[in-house]
Amino acid sequence: MNSQSLGSGELPSGTSGLVLRYNNSITRYDYSNNGQSNDLQLKHDNDIEVNGEVAPQDAINDTKDDHEYGESDPIELTRSTHSLLFTEPVNSLPFVFALIIVLMSYICLILAYYNNMQGSSDGNYFNVPRGVTSDVRIAQYLSLIIGLIMEEEIPSTLYMLRQIPRTSLVKTTPHIKYGKFVFAAVVRLLMGYGFLVNMFLVVVQAKYVLDIFYDVIALQFIQQLDDICFTLAKMDVFGKRMKRATTRKCFSVQYEKLPFARRRKLSVFVKAVYLINLVVVLVGMALINVKQDRGDYYCGSISIYLGDHIWENAIVHNSTAGEERMNLIFSYFNGVYMKNGTIDGRPIYVEQNRYNRQPYKDKVPAQIRYCDSEKAWAFLHPNIRKSSLSDYNEECPWLLKSSETAEFNLLEVGGSWKIWTGTVSNGADFQVFCNECNGEVDCNYHGQCVDKECHCDISNNDELEGYFGRSCQYKKPCLQIQGGERSILSILSIDYCFLDVLPHFGLFFFQDFNDTWRIAWVDILEKKPFFTYERPVYVYEGGWSNFTIPKDDIVIMIYGGSRWFGAYYDGMASIGKEGWVDYITEFHAFWDRVYTDRTKIVSNPTTHSSPIGSDFFLIGGRGERYGPLGELNPLSDPPGSGFFDCIEMNTTKHMMYVLNQQNSQ
Repeated sequence: MNSQSLGSGELPSGTSGLVLRYNNSITRYDYSNNGQSNDLQLKHDNDIEVNGEVAPQDAINDTKDDHEYGESDPIELTRSTHSLLFTEPVNSLPFVFALIIVLMSYICLILAYYNNMQGSSDGNYFNVPRGVTSDVRIAQYLSLIIGLIMEEEIPSTLYMLRQIPRTSLVKTTPHIKYGKFVFAAVVRLLMGYGFLVNMFLVVVQAKYVLDIFYDVIALQFIQQLDDICFTLAKMDVFGKRMKRATTRKCFSVQYEKLPFARRRKLSVFVKAVYLINLVVVLVGMALINVKQDRGDYYCGSISIYLGDHIWENAIVHNSTAGEERMNLIFSYFNGVYMKNGTIDGRPIYVEQNRYNRQPYKDKVPAQIRYCDSEKAWAFLHPNIRKSSLSDYNEECPWLLKSSETAEFNLLEVGGSWKIWTGTVSNGADFQVFCNECNGEVDCNYHGQCVDKECHCDISNNDELEGYFGRSCQYKKPCLQIQGGERSILSILSIDYCFLDVLPHFGLFFFQDFNDTWRIAWVDILEKKPFFTYERPVYVYEGGWSNFTIPKDDIVIMIYGGSRWFGAYYDGMASIGKEGWVDYITEFHAFWDRVYTDRTKIVSNPTTHSSPIGSDFFLIGGRGERYGPLGELNPLSDPPGSGFFDCIEMNTTKHMMYVLNQQNSQ
């Protein structure tokens, strides 16, 4: 023990004063009284006198000593039920009670972790929101710092291990086993990191400020359960045995300290652990924010369905024709949209072509993006406007827009949409789906999910066998269909070797007799059909009475987003392979004006993968009296009976039919 005494006596100088002895050192307090005011001067035996002045020892040697930097608080066991794991026998009630509290805390943390990880997916393992507002982001960083300060299990554990070595524990409380002491410390340490992991998850997953604070406080309650139960046990809430266990002498005994040099190293270690924990959570939060701002968590490819709304005489501006009026059927813009950049942390989705889902080369695509001026998500096209006034300059020229929302993820936007069809209307039909898959179920078990894309099952490298569509949702297409009026249409397909055999016919080969048309394969081995809007394209072969098609013309059945159109194309039969590839690649039902005088028949709105099962109409007169679709004369009798039947599904037989027809020429 340190010895110290306080007394008076004669100092070496002969003056009177006080003498303080502390650890064998002497400090003199001299009183000088030579006619002047009394001053108290402090002198230490180890002080050095230089030119009559006293130089303190620290002025010569600033080495930190044990008394200046050692801990002044007594070192005692923490008052927690965790301590009962080493102060009580294993077969005692207090030990079992403490173990139950530990298990309850761990179970709560595990359940919280399990709940937080629900809905995680590839690329978004922590199930974080696609984006958050600036106030939420500030609250996230503050909560991580506050939560790290509130976490007490890790520092308490490291403090106990640092201050109570094996020798001190055995000497002061010999009934406590050091192995159990370390075991309880590890239990607390793991619980502390369990708290930090769950705190990080609830913070990065939060969309609102209050959610962050509520969830962090809830986790803090789980961590304080052991302290609360210990206090209640001392109050005799859980019985006499628990009270005796929590009021034992070992909780008030003071342990000897380690040597200062060792304590200083351990102190640096504790600070380093705190710093590492802080850096890890803040850097993790920053990386997630970067990915949010970059749009990594958004669906990269979506499909939209706008319904069959029509805006008659829509105002269209382009660089060549200036302003013109066109009938806008919104379903023309159905299809695939790809994420292309972000605005204010939200993605911009851009329309893709209907053939291979790649960007348009010549056409200006539509967009779906968030408009801050409207506080809503909007579908828009830069060349379609609401007004023809010269001073018209709308910041967000929306054609459809959602209800006001701050939602970052388009797929989670709720409420009704408004649509512009010359006037504003509510209740617009707007559906959006993510095209990315996470497993075979997203491919309807008809294909494999590879890099978030469905690769549909095919047989013998034949794309006409098996399933097709973005989610492999459509069965093998019918290869040849026949209408109620004995019209015959075959699927229009590409090939890449027959062009050399029949170069003078271009892509399509015509048969003069019986006015029949059939499929023309440019490469019979590829068997790759034309697709647009995820549906095959059919070509008219013949069968209509009193209907003759000139050699250079062609009639095709093509899907336009919600309806099938039987359209007549002047001079298109001789444009060749490259011409047809370019046309189908850039095809757009609105900008290519598919529903004009060239369209002869049209179906009801349908989502079927082929014309089979849909009612068709022969288009008669056109004009204001008939509406935007013209005079529709039903070809189906009775209504609802459909018009086309499938007459050939066998690929081999169909190929033999085509080859025989070609060889006969």
